[in-house]
Amino acid sequence: MCGMISIHPSSGRVYQQLRPRSSETTDKEQDESRRQGKRRSSRLGLILLILVVAVVTGILTGNWLADARAVLDERRRVDEHLGLGERTGLTGEIALLVDPMKLAVRAGEPVKVNLTLTNKGKEPVTLNGWFTPASAEFESNQLPFKVIVSAPGRRVVYRGDPVLFPPHTKKDFVTLGAGESKVIAMDLSRGPGSGRWDLSAPGVYKFEVWYETYLTGRYVGVNAWTGMTNHVIVQVTVRPREVGAP
Repeated sequence: MCGMISIHPSSGRVYQQLRPRSSETTDKEQDESRRQGKRRSSRLGLILLILVVAVVTGILTGNWLADARAVLDERRRVDEHLGLGERTGLTGEIALLVDPMKLAVRAGEPVKVNLTLTNKGKEPVTLNGWFTPASAEFESNQLPFKVIVSAPGRRVVYRGDPVLFPPHTKKDFVTLGAGESKVIAMDLSRGPGSGRWDLSAPGVYKFEVWYETYLTGRYVGVNAWTGMTNHVIVQVTVRPREVGAP
């Protein structure tokens, strides 16, 4: 509706005379109202679509990340316990020497040796740094120093179970420069945990020692040397305990 204002000649009162709007004007307003409604509906639909896409993308991304992490964890586990390095067998890049501190010990005393690893190559190498003797029968990939103990006519029994350790971290590896050596003090009578070789009987014992691992460390940002060094055999005599010794 629209109108015009008029003043009564005798009373001076103001009157507004209303007249109906034209149908053309009404139709235009209705059309504009419908267009605005459609635009609001379109915007609302677009917002809802964006929210749905965001939710679905988040779910798919979360699932993908979880799957990728599971694959990474599995590969790291395989590298840790089986090794992903190539089975090259005996190689010449790393040389091993074993020097007994004593050639004869009393029963129950430790069999202490110095092991020397030398990088014979022209490039630095990174090594698995868990320097604990492990019984070769367990074929541990985590512990690189393998030991076989024997006495005349028999193999000495290792008393203990295999030990699984948490996975290596980057700090568990050591690097040797070209020509560099590392000396490790070790007790060949004991393995990891409470394990030990039975050296209670007096006699002559042979200790065969070598370094062997196929743990690459690639999943903790390391490219470790893998393979096997030369085997070294040392002989130590175990004498009876002293009388009155505990």
